[in-house]
Amino acid sequence: MLGGLSYQELSGYQTKMLPNQAIATLDVGGRSWGWRLGAAYEVPEIALRASVVYQSKVKYDLGGTIEGVIPQALNIGSDVSLPQSVEFKFQTGIAPDWIAMASVKWTDWKSIQVVPFALTDAIPAYGLASGRVMSSLDLYFRDGWTVSGGVGHKFNDQWSGAATLTWDRGTTTGWTSQTDVWLLGAGANYKANDHLDIKLAGALGFLTSGTFRDKVSTSEFGTDLVKGFTVAAKLKF
Repeated sequence: MLGGLSYQELSGYQTKMLPNQAIATLDVGGRSWGWRLGAAYEVPEIALRASVVYQSKVKYDLGGTIEGVIPQALNIGSDVSLPQSVEFKFQTGIAPDWIAMASVKWTDWKSIQVVPFALTDAIPAYGLASGRVMSSLDLYFRDGWTVSGGVGHKFNDQWSGAATLTWDRGTTTGWTSQTDVWLLGAGANYKANDHLDIKLAGALGFLTSGTFRDKVSTSEFGTDLVKGFTVAAKLKF
């Protein structure tokens, strides 16, 4: 069995143009706890490992201010939950010194549609009642899926390597820019001796194009490529 607790902090900042051409700024933050529970199974003789882990949603009671609407800052708040998720991982030996690995993760992003920010205090002088929604994040997410597969190989007692291909389905329905992402990764590990390990890793990502819209306009964006490379060393005494 697997389990544990997680502590998270969330903060956000947004700037928006008002109808009177003034600029309003929103600054919020919060902190919360979550938990995870899962199970794992292993057969070392054939390098088989399997696990499934559930991550709970994390509920936030956000608080902050919004400025630029009236001369004074307004205290606002919102309730939002970061989504629950379930992840399954599997690997097994397929030939001498070869393993295959795969994983599937579902994340309940569809649970987040609109995040309203409402006044926590009334401002009678401006006719603003407590609970009035002053701004919102219109997200309209769909569920997220991440699927990954790869192979690993031990070349000798010093060198081993792995390559993976990952597809991350975008959560956007047109209101955000989180489109599909394809990621190709490769890495190598060099064990110089019992004390020194050197790891090399690189990744190439392909971000797909999409259309972004809000309540007043629609725009398109193209594909993009991202890449990264890391080198790490571990020295044991």
